[in-house]
Order: sequence, then structure tokens, then C-alpha cells
Amino acid sequence: MSGYPMVFHLAGRLAVVVGLGAVGRRKTLGLLEAGARVKGIDPAGWGAEPPSDLSVVREAYQDAHLRDAVLVFAAASPEVNSEVVRDAHRRGLLVNSASEPASGDFSVPASWRSGPIMLSVSTSGAGPALASALRDRAARAIGPAASDHVKLLVELRPLVLQQIREEATRRALLRAWSDDRWLELWEQQGRDVVRAELLRMLDQFKIEHNQI
Repeated sequence: MSGYPMVFHLAGRLAVVVGLGAVGRRKTLGLLEAGARVKGIDPAGWGAEPPSDLSVVREAYQDAHLRDAVLVFAAASPEVNSEVVRDAHRRGLLVNSASEPASGDFSVPASWRSGPIMLSVSTSGAGPALASALRDRAARAIGPAASDHVKLLVELRPLVLQQIREEATRRALLRAWSDDRWLELWEQQGRDVVRAELLRMLDQFKIEHNQI
């Protein structure tokens, strides 16, 4: 099954999860981590104290529950999920079905987050357990320094935009800052050394490309 990978920016936007069992709770927590506003629909509720950003509706599912949503997750019984998928499609909404993945519009890959880095692995539904194993293997290969390095690039990127006028020179410098050798330096000597070296390289680019 082919698919198109993307990152969906959900901060402040509403996602509806129908069914708050084990699957629905996993979906809910992932959505909250992504910054979404989440409305959970389940007559049984959440059980314990729900997360602060989750609105729980203790009712049987109704079509009106989908109002204002941008994404819908059907994680209830197969019968309810079929109804949710039908209603979501009628409203023009993207929907994921836990019981009948092919009836929905998207699947959720096995994902790993570390700060600003997100890694996702999909086997197109053929082997979810394998996708999780590959995710974990790739996360170990990335290592702990990568997230810290990305945070440093976020901090220093405005300096490049302010001090380097030519777009081609900016791209060349940012590519150089993204070389994986910096990850080795992070692990060996730490943040301060990497930061100093990146700033030294910025000054060098300014001199070499007449940006001073």
C-alpha cells in the first residue's frame, strides 16, 4: 500500500478520538504531545484523572461530535468505527480507523521523539511490530546528541539570517553546520565546544564571502 509521508502541524487544532480504550489512549497521548486539542468520546470516560488538555465526552458517539475537528481517530468497536469513518468522510475530514485501516485515509507510523527530532517508520500496515523494532534501531543509531545539536541550530540560525546576505552562502553554511561530525564532537567534548566551533565557522564564512 503506497502512501505519502508528511508532518501534520496540530498545535491548537482539534482532533477527535472516538473510543478511549488502550488504542484510543495511545492516540490521545500522541496527539497531546503534538500540541493538539483533543476531544475524547467514550461513555466510560477516561477512568483516572484525564490529561489537562483532553476534553472527555462521556456519551455514545454521535456525528455532531466531529464538528470543528481537523483529524478523527476511530478507536472504538468495529461497528462504531465504521460509523465514524462514514461521518468523517461525509464531512470531508481525514480519519484513521483502528479496526479497518484500509477504510480510513491515513495510518500512524511507529514514531520516536527527542526534542525537535521526530523519527517515523512505517511498513504500510504489513508489520507494525517490525516497524516498532526498526524505529528503535534507528533511534539508537541517531544517538542522544542529535536533539541537542538541533536545538543549538535553532538558537544560532537567526545569526546566519542576520549576518549572511547571500542565500547560496547561507545554505552552504547551514549544510556545513549539519554535518554528522558535529554529533561526534558533542559526544566527545560537549555543547560549549560545538557552539564555539559553529560560531568560528560563521565568522570564517563572513570573511571568505565578503559579508563583513
